[in-house]
Amino acid sequence: MSTLDPAGPASAAIARLWWLMLAAALLILIVTVALALYAACRNPARRMRIAPRALIIGGGLIVPLAALAALLVHGIGAGHSLLPLPGTPGVYHVEVRGHQWWWEVRYPQAAGEPLYSANEIHVPAGRPIDVHVSAEDVIHGFWLPRLGGKIDAVPGRTTVIRLRADRAGVYHGVCAEFCGAQHARMALRLHAHDQAGFEAHMAKLGAAAAAAPSAALQSFDRLCSECHSLDARQRGSGRGPNLAGLADRATLGAGTLRNDAAGLRRWLAEHAALKPGNLMTGVPQPDAATLDALVALLGDAR
Repeated sequence: MSTLDPAGPASAAIARLWWLMLAAALLILIVTVALALYAACRNPARRMRIAPRALIIGGGLIVPLAALAALLVHGIGAGHSLLPLPGTPGVYHVEVRGHQWWWEVRYPQAAGEPLYSANEIHVPAGRPIDVHVSAEDVIHGFWLPRLGGKIDAVPGRTTVIRLRADRAGVYHGVCAEFCGAQHARMALRLHAHDQAGFEAHMAKLGAAAAAAPSAALQSFDRLCSECHSLDARQRGSGRGPNLAGLADRATLGAGTLRNDAAGLRRWLAEHAALKPGNLMTGVPQPDAATLDALVALLGDAR
């Protein structure tokens, strides 16, 4: 998650600005230390005399204005790289909505009809991506450090940031705005694929269905369906993440637990203790047989 290891043009512009600021700060520090050493070690009879007017004009006007001008020029370039400029060919659109405490992901350009997912974004590598960011409840902060800068997710408003992953890979993100008790457990991942891999993932997500015994589906409908859906084409109530393709996600609870059979069982049984304040706290505690059925169902929800 280092901002100094950029993987796209927006993050590269930000990294260049950071290195420029570091170089300028080091230069100022070296000059200041050199002047301090000179002042401490000089012969009192050979004092350097600088007119007050020169100090005021040079130190109070020229140096700050030059520094601010350099920052402005480079800052405008870095900010420009994040703008969703019209007329750019091949732009892919993704919608991300912040909730307490997870990320809803919508693919409006999916073949057939929009698809829904959660906490992991899948995009084609090498193409500009316009991420439309909003929030359901409070202000969140959308940030993928290796791909670009931060942007607020504000209730009732949609903001857009343009990113691009130059290479296929997994890029980690976080909520960068304190949003409540579980702010630290609101992780985000972006998967950049080659074109074939991206198309295969979207086709798999669109076809996601639960291949499980009817008893497991009945348990899901009774305990989970009010807030969750197993169909990527349905948003559901919006109170809980869409669970289509859950087995392919790396984590549970937006980064709280590793996603495997043991982690899934623990999350279903202990979510109130693992992530206090999440909206599942009113769900009745399932018995062992129901837990087994739900783990089998959700582990196969590909």
